[in-house]
Amino acid sequence: MISEKNVSTCLVSVAALVAGSNSVAAQDWAGFYVGVSANSNSGTSPAQPYVYDEGYQMGSDTTGGAFAGFRWNASDSVVMGFEIAMQGTITVDAPAAYAPIDDYSFENLVDAKLSVGTSVGKALIYGFAGMSSGILDSSGDDAYSASGMNYGVGVDYMVSDKFTVGVEYISRNMTGYVSGGNPENLKNADTVSLRASFKF
Repeated sequence: MISEKNVSTCLVSVAALVAGSNSVAAQDWAGFYVGVSANSNSGTSPAQPYVYDEGYQMGSDTTGGAFAGFRWNASDSVVMGFEIAMQGTITVDAPAAYAPIDDYSFENLVDAKLSVGTSVGKALIYGFAGMSSGILDSSGDDAYSASGMNYGVGVDYMVSDKFTVGVEYISRNMTGYVSGGNPENLKNADTVSLRASFKF
């Protein structure tokens, strides 16, 4: 499982590595790209069918995902971009104290992100913010939607002119349905991703 501590260490290490690479010219990140990701999730589900203080927890199993986006050079040192990312089905665990209870999954999770970053050697260090949405589902019987804002950071490394690998952390503050409760409560749904992409 990918942990937030591991990704933080990775981000710091990559940043330190590329900061010392003064002999490497900045790369051209402009253009369209598509890719796949391996994702580790944590946090509280933004939608749940019953009111429990503990909340429904996002499963820690690794899921697959895909993304596509476009980047452009805002200046010699600033790179901006827009991306749409989708993730596979995430298990949602009910509080153990209330088991047995219906199994739920968080599906159709989509993140739209606007990013800004800087190119340092062969790496792109960036931050982003945007909107996310998804659906909590129970075997097709009940479905509860959730949506809200996201934000995060990431590092991409250009292995070649066309192939890139990277790591990204995203946190989502989403509003969802809670039976008998206050649906305006925001819940954190976090993801750490290992990514690989192809640039056109």
